[in-house]
Amino acid sequence: MKKKEIRNFVLKLKRDTNSYKYNYGHVLVIAGSKVMPGAGALCCLGALRSGAGLVTYAVKNDFLNQACSISKPEIMFFVYETVAEIFDFISCRKVSSIVIGPGLKSDFNALCGFIKGVIRSVNIPVILDASGIACFNDVSDKFKSTKAKLIITPHFGEFAKLLNLDVAKIKVNREKIVADFAKKNSLICVLKGNNTIVSSGEKTYINNTGTPAMATAGSGDVLSGIISSFVNVTNDIFEAVKFAVFVHGLAGEFVEKYKGTTGVIASDIAENICYTIKHLGV
Repeated sequence: MKKKEIRNFVLKLKRDTNSYKYNYGHVLVIAGSKVMPGAGALCCLGALRSGAGLVTYAVKNDFLNQACSISKPEIMFFVYETVAEIFDFISCRKVSSIVIGPGLKSDFNALCGFIKGVIRSVNIPVILDASGIACFNDVSDKFKSTKAKLIITPHFGEFAKLLNLDVAKIKVNREKIVADFAKKNSLICVLKGNNTIVSSGEKTYINNTGTPAMATAGSGDVLSGIISSFVNVTNDIFEAVKFAVFVHGLAGEFVEKYKGTTGVIASDIAENICYTIKHLGV
């Protein structure tokens, strides 16, 4: 990113003396499962360390204990059994952005129906990752019916399944394919990997921060959390996503300096977001 762009977004993160938590957004993370409760916890941590005022982790009762035991005490929990309960929570608790998918395991058809229901009914940023993206494999045209301000964060394998294309074919012309897909579906696509691409179709950004040390489980969950926080401080969602990708990569570089390429884990990246932002001027 250019220095001027960094400076301009950093200014959006500065806090007014008389502000309070709801000024910085309420992030709802619908994620996790019995075998992967940590995915949602990492996403929540990424959101908190990026400045979100409130973060709620929506979980099923059957893995609440696991999720609580590995989460920060600042993370709130919402235990749900039905989809209707989540819709009520969104409408009553001033939710300003939503992440759906990291580590989320459920009946696939029911999950897909729920996700499509959410993005058709809310007019706030919704970040889809992992299972949240897989629901649209071979039916990606369904993205067009969304009311939400949609952001998807696939890696190459997930993007290939979404488009029903070989990874090799995507890599040959990835910038154009991502931009075309984003424009066609009126969303922001973040294709994760070396030199992550962010595109709205009209604008495209190729990131230059990051390190192979970040090729570790949970790194993408942290990124989704950062995005969910930054979209709450600006109306320019593309700029927020671009800055989130930049900060995520830079935090990984910082960690690598003292933990080495093989020793970095996702929670290290999350815990260093705050130092990264401070380094940039906040």
